[in-house]
Amino acid sequence: MKPRLPHKIANIALAAISVAALSLTTVPATAATPTATSDAASAAIPISPAEVRNYTWFNQKTDRDPHAGVAEHVRRLIDAASPGATLSLTIYYFDRPEIVTALRGAAARGVRVRVVVDGNMVHPGNTYYAALKAIPSATIVECDPRRSGGKPVRGCMSNRIGDKPLAERPVMHNKFMTISRVQLKGGDTARNVLYVSSANLDHYKAYESALTISHAGLYQDYLTYFNDLMRHGRDQTVDNDYGRTFSAGAHRVYTFPRQEDGDRTPTSASDDPVVDILRRVTCASSGPKTRIDLANFRISRSAVVKELIETARTRGCEVRVVTGDSSMPGVPILDKFINVRLCDHSQPGQIPVHEKFFIVRQGAQTTLYVGSQNLTYRGLRQNDEAILALRNHPVTAAYQKRFEYLHNECPQVEPGPGAAPTPNPDGEE
Repeated sequence: MKPRLPHKIANIALAAISVAALSLTTVPATAATPTATSDAASAAIPISPAEVRNYTWFNQKTDRDPHAGVAEHVRRLIDAASPGATLSLTIYYFDRPEIVTALRGAAARGVRVRVVVDGNMVHPGNTYYAALKAIPSATIVECDPRRSGGKPVRGCMSNRIGDKPLAERPVMHNKFMTISRVQLKGGDTARNVLYVSSANLDHYKAYESALTISHAGLYQDYLTYFNDLMRHGRDQTVDNDYGRTFSAGAHRVYTFPRQEDGDRTPTSASDDPVVDILRRVTCASSGPKTRIDLANFRISRSAVVKELIETARTRGCEVRVVTGDSSMPGVPILDKFINVRLCDHSQPGQIPVHEKFFIVRQGAQTTLYVGSQNLTYRGLRQNDEAILALRNHPVTAAYQKRFEYLHNECPQVEPGPGAAPTPNPDGEE
């Protein structure tokens, strides 16, 4: 896998880290530095019910600041958190001063603020991390506190590092937030609020999405997961096979990392929920075709690639793929058999698809899968990640519309010489 060159980060001196399966961002020169004195109002600022109940956000290529919309949405959610509520936020990477200001204001009015931070943010020159740590009464847990001053070596759960494709260190790659109670315009209150996004709270120029819902079961599942992340980060304990599947009625939450069975290799399909989901798909011989629409930044897991091809070629489902990194080994293999569309930095005038969702339409059942995970071995075996599965949920229609937009916007992959053969599920990247 080709590493991406690090960007220049204003006001931050970050240690050099590999981003082979992840993304870093460029911070505009005008980005503000958070200050320790800019508190939000002492009372919660009510938010529109439309931003809490089945809310979706999608940016456009023409947006000058592609993450401004999602950052403002998160800020409004934080500002609406009621005194006495619990707010739990995961941060892989961020450089938005308005988020620090909102968190400081929430803590000041009696919100229980808890943040889990990946080790790449933990650096003495990082003013954003320093501002987080300076928030009175907030609990900030570093997955890798880097007490020795060296580079981070682990996520919250995992410290697994091995041969390729697991040669880079694990990271806490989640991008979700839970708030137990927020104030709504009109005087009502919303409980059990869950925010899930593909976007970091930064300035990265890419296609992104986010959703916010209010659901007691899913809120509790994510809260349980957050508490486990916080506990492992605080105690520096390790669980390289933490991955669990939570249920909330018809919905599911899949967490990672997941270790393969003892007699299998890391690149096998062993304990890969995405492979299991694809294998269970049945393709109707009559009536509306079963359809799988997948948008994911990086695709390298050979077993996932194999199942997508088998689903399309052998079982006869309609499969469409949009991706954002042409260097991934799964792209030319998929494109030999499936209509693959690509938006990445290598194309003039394009920005990458940084999305991480797919939709399975099968008869009367439609399931949206959305979260933080790239379809890489690192995302499966090493990283702290989560995938949310919503069955027959209202937000799916907006994500379907988003997929159609990306499929139309992104050009078809240009076939290269000597297309790779059908993948071996135990093969390397």
